[in-house]
Amino acid sequence: MPAPPQALCGVVVSAGWMMKAVKVRTVKQVYDSFLKKHYTAYQSHLVSDPNSSLRTGDVVRIAARPPASKHIRHVVTDIIAPWGPPAEERPPIPTLEDLDAKYKAKREARIARRTQRTEGAETEGNGARGTEKGPSLKERHTDVVGGPKVVGGESRVVLERDMKE
Repeated sequence: MPAPPQALCGVVVSAGWMMKAVKVRTVKQVYDSFLKKHYTAYQSHLVSDPNSSLRTGDVVRIAARPPASKHIRHVVTDIIAPWGPPAEERPPIPTLEDLDAKYKAKREARIARRTQRTEGAETEGNGARGTEKGPSLKERHTDVVGGPKVVGGESRVVLERDMKE
């Protein structure tokens, strides 16, 4: 059985600048063996906020989740102490089960599209992506002045003075 996600508490230091993401600063005690003392170390995390319900100054609990993007690896689980409007007046924070269900539904839809695409390509006999190519540049031509035109086996730009001939 997998271990439960690590829960951290922190303060929202930046909200409203990124879509569905906030920056949360967490605190931990670190021991310096040279000084023989503990000191406070801060660590900032980019956290997924799916409903944009957090404000700067909120004290929140976050949990580690599979990466939502390159830098976002945590999600908000609840608001411990809201700053500003009460938490009841804000959009609700989805539970971890809701987020898992949404992820699984999205993944199943992606797999279904992929199998449909590969089955359709196999029946046509063109391979997974299709090997048929359109006409080459030399085969294409337009009647617009200044557009490419095939003349004598090589393409060149047709100018207005050539059109009169």
